[in-house]
Amino acid sequence: MKKILLASGIFISTSIFADPTGIYIGGGLGYGSQQANYLGSSNTDGTPALRAQFGYQFANWLDAELGWNYLTQGSNWNNLGTPSTTIYDFAFLPGFTLPATPITIFVRLGIDAVSANLNSSWYNQLISNSTTNFEYGAGVKVNIPETNTFVRLEYINYGAAPNNNNSNLTTTPTAVLITAAYVF
Repeated sequence: MKKILLASGIFISTSIFADPTGIYIGGGLGYGSQQANYLGSSNTDGTPALRAQFGYQFANWLDAELGWNYLTQGSNWNNLGTPSTTIYDFAFLPGFTLPATPITIFVRLGIDAVSANLNSSWYNQLISNSTTNFEYGAGVKVNIPETNTFVRLEYINYGAAPNNNNSNLTTTPTAVLITAAYVF
């Protein structure tokens, strides 16, 4: 009898936190990190990060998403210039919803196009080609009941890319973001 009551309680409370499915749009802010590597030396610089996202929430535990990310200019390390990075990505976000809660723990698996740009005195190109990479990450998502919105805290590693086609200087961007979205 106790098992039946427990199962009924979980079913009812899970229904209370029913997740909206559908198209979503959102964005967020966070802390970005750009690790610059040049001829065996490296430096990591923290900068603000921005994100815009458009996706589809299939269920509370599965999303597919397109995104745009921008990590602002870092410091002029070793007089090589100030890197900024633009990333376009496509990812799946499978996860596990904690029973009787609106909380989902998820992983991010996807591909991205990373464009690391330098603005320096010795290499003045402002736009560089993109490098395709595998991206990964993890986070926590909370669906806010009865609002068709969710909030996420996540970590993303975007993979390395050469700066301005200079294969001797690569940048590896990562970000910790707080994002929010509205599900239509």
